[in-house]
Amino acid sequence: MKILFIDQNFDATNIGGAFKSNYAIINEFIKNPMLEVSVLATKVRNLRNNNFSVKQITPILNSPSKKINSLIKMFKINQYFNFLPILKEVKKFKPNVIIVQRDNTFSALLTGFLLKVAVINIIRDAMEFCPKSIDTKGFRNCSIKLSKNECWECIHRWRTLRISFEDKPKGSHKTLRSNFYTVYYKIKYFFTKVHLFLMKYAYANVVASPLMKELVEKRVKSNRILVKKITPIDKASILVTSSNLNQDVIERIEHSSNIILFIIPRNEGGSKGYPFVKKLLKRFPNDYLILIIGTVINELKNYQNVININKIPTDNLYYLYQKADLTLVPSIYTEAFGRVVLESIINKTPVILSPQTGANFLFKNKGFVKILPLKSELWLKGIENILKNPVNILEEDVKDIENMFSLQNCVKDIMNLIKKIKA
Repeated sequence: MKILFIDQNFDATNIGGAFKSNYAIINEFIKNPMLEVSVLATKVRNLRNNNFSVKQITPILNSPSKKINSLIKMFKINQYFNFLPILKEVKKFKPNVIIVQRDNTFSALLTGFLLKVAVINIIRDAMEFCPKSIDTKGFRNCSIKLSKNECWECIHRWRTLRISFEDKPKGSHKTLRSNFYTVYYKIKYFFTKVHLFLMKYAYANVVASPLMKELVEKRVKSNRILVKKITPIDKASILVTSSNLNQDVIERIEHSSNIILFIIPRNEGGSKGYPFVKKLLKRFPNDYLILIIGTVINELKNYQNVININKIPTDNLYYLYQKADLTLVPSIYTEAFGRVVLESIINKTPVILSPQTGANFLFKNKGFVKILPLKSELWLKGIENILKNPVNILEEDVKDIENMFSLQNCVKDIMNLIKKIKA
């Protein structure tokens, strides 16, 4: 059985939940001697053995100019041109099944459609269902069926919304650049429609939560939208340590209380909730210490009670979970699941999250998870209550999550799908 995984990143150092999950699943697949696995990704960490190869997709569009390359990357133009190297690899490798997620999904679906290869499309977020790559209208979700009139009105309003978020692409406040973005989003609307059409022909569109399934069903007419466990957690393999952190940071954390953790692997349109967190920062008491991890944001230097660190290894991230008194997950767009929620809980740190987080369905009756609408007053009060009245997470709850989302169970869910294809 030949399996071709196609991803945006195949890199163990990435803290993004989608990439961590896929990396773990692939490395479990290669242990099976009955499988011949190949990985094709935009960014890779090279690994090879007898039944495993990793290849990097070379960008079709590339320029000597850094500015032009930056624009190509910003607008993700190569994700469409990647159809050519993906098509070439599929013809060469001849996989029985393609498993794809994130930015290369359009090209993988098109390749599978043309060459009649079964595709399992793992849907990690809602970015592929919106021309702006962010399914929000202000601080509320957009869950309508994709239509030209609705989308174009939203595109015209998006510049204003980005400015109200205080989170806009560099130069987008200028008329010429803003108009360029508007034209780009309108073009992308038609690509998004084609993407949704191709999803109907995938063997399976796999999501991690009923919330995500509900969104996908509004955009795609298919009876093959399946909720599966695709977020593996393996705490036993993590060596919790602060070794790579700055000593000043460690000392400040060790001597602080009321520590709040917010993880932001990217900051696209405020999707992970940074604009909302920024509203809260201005009203937090001085005795709160806020850890913002994953993306360095220059304006945070102005806050004395904020420690802002770039991407760090999972070993260090688990150390921060354990030191934090509370984790915030204020997702503005539809969070397919929310790996941060699981990681925080297994490290016995309670969570406050938004209704847009897919993992909500598991924790509605759990005292260590609080689901609140994105309203500042509610969150400020909720944060204060948890910090004043710490919540105890039992070892039994931790074990339940670790068992439910074990790497073996997640791989088993996907393998069961593959066996049906083979049959």
